[in-house]
Amino acid sequence: MILAGAGGHALEVFDILIASGLSSNLNVFDQNKDILIFQGNHPVIHTEDELKAAFAADPRFVLGVGKPGIRQRLHAQMNCLGGELFALRGQGNIISGFADCGSADIFSQCFIGPNTHIGKGCLINTGVQIHHEVSIGEFTEVNPGAVVLGAAQVGSFCSIGANATILPGIKIGNHVTVGAGAVIIRDIPDGRTIVGVPGRVISNQ
Repeated sequence: MILAGAGGHALEVFDILIASGLSSNLNVFDQNKDILIFQGNHPVIHTEDELKAAFAADPRFVLGVGKPGIRQRLHAQMNCLGGELFALRGQGNIISGFADCGSADIFSQCFIGPNTHIGKGCLINTGVQIHHEVSIGEFTEVNPGAVVLGAAQVGSFCSIGANATILPGIKIGNHVTVGAGAVIIRDIPDGRTIVGVPGRVISNQ
């Protein structure tokens, strides 16, 4: 398996892999050639030729970065070289059998309710709550402790800040950034940055 990325987010991904018994025969990839060793004893590979060789033995890869745009670019690169996305599952999660989240990374201590949809490449970080009938697009990052309440909709390539709350039925567009601790009480169009309680727009893309 390839861990794509060797920065701070990858450290937490690596711990989940260890806890899941998936850290043996792990290869770490990062384009920063100054990073040679990951977590003490895992050599870091840097080239696409090395990736192809690793994928020939095991095509699985996990995303070791958090930012939505970088996750998407790495995902596309890995796929082109023969990789297959492996979705992380942390410990202590409650995931409804009626949830559609098979292509998302879900860290530990999360709640994923029934009739939810979480798109490809999403990151659902530690302690997040995603309640019934919520829909989240692709490559969106939901940071630790955030709460997305019933039937809310979140677009693709969004970043939902730590401990933010999105109220029931709210619709959030694509490429939206929600600040830490914000409370979103009204619909948000594409490309906005929202902070505060209640949430207010501070910038447009």
